[in-house]
Amino acid sequence: MRDRLIAATALAGLALALPTPASAIIGGSAVGPGDPLSRSSVLVVTGDANGCTGTLVGRRSVLTAAHCVQGARIAVVAFIRNGNIVALTPVLAAAGHPGVPRQDGNTAPIDVAVLTLRDLPPAGFGAARIGGRDPAPGTRVTIAGFGRQQLDSMRSAGQLRRVDLPVITRSVSGYTALGFQERIGRAFAPSACQGDSGGPALAGGSVVGVVSLVSGPPETRGCGSLTVAMPVVGIAPWIRGAIASGESRAPANPQVATLPPPRSPTRQGLPPWARIDGAPPP
Repeated sequence: MRDRLIAATALAGLALALPTPASAIIGGSAVGPGDPLSRSSVLVVTGDANGCTGTLVGRRSVLTAAHCVQGARIAVVAFIRNGNIVALTPVLAAAGHPGVPRQDGNTAPIDVAVLTLRDLPPAGFGAARIGGRDPAPGTRVTIAGFGRQQLDSMRSAGQLRRVDLPVITRSVSGYTALGFQERIGRAFAPSACQGDSGGPALAGGSVVGVVSLVSGPPETRGCGSLTVAMPVVGIAPWIRGAIASGESRAPANPQVATLPPPRSPTRQGLPPWARIDGAPPP
């Protein structure tokens, strides 16, 4: 995941450690093959050691965090089943949200991007719904991602995991704070961690946010405290427009994504923990 910090993430009333791009699910549970999350969740690879998580939201479209792909020279989406990569496809285009005007004349960033894929998802994968209602403070949302589940081991990444977190507040800068407020700064708590940026936040069966940042003590690599998500309900029309625009410009008659040969450029930049088609990691 890219070492990019999103500006203007001060959350009223919360004393936070330095926020970092979000990583793997800490304190959650593995997602079973029959769960809808397994059908719609993908790994976004840009050449770094962690990768990001994304959500299928169209025939050949993935929703993720903009910071995951900003400045990336290559981007590949991996389809994972039972912890193993079963197919890969290049990203043809990435549309980052332009942000929204603020009263001071500046632009507030929106950490959301829509990726257009070259190939179709393999059998068993499909798009998630976007929209619904913004969850109210005190209600819970589900976040999911392929990030590390053990702080001391990147090889613990690659298995899709989920955890339910309560909504704490919505900041003036637009971000939603998720977590167990009574444990912030005092105890290790469930959260996102390295590798989970771009993953979905869901309520009522629909994607209502994109995981953007985590904040926690340095000894936990910033995990185990606060998770910050970018709401998407209000920008759902822009997301749908980006999906339509990207897919209309993509080549016609796409193939179904498969595993390319071992030395194929499509395999460049896979994280060191990657398990391909049942093979052990290198």
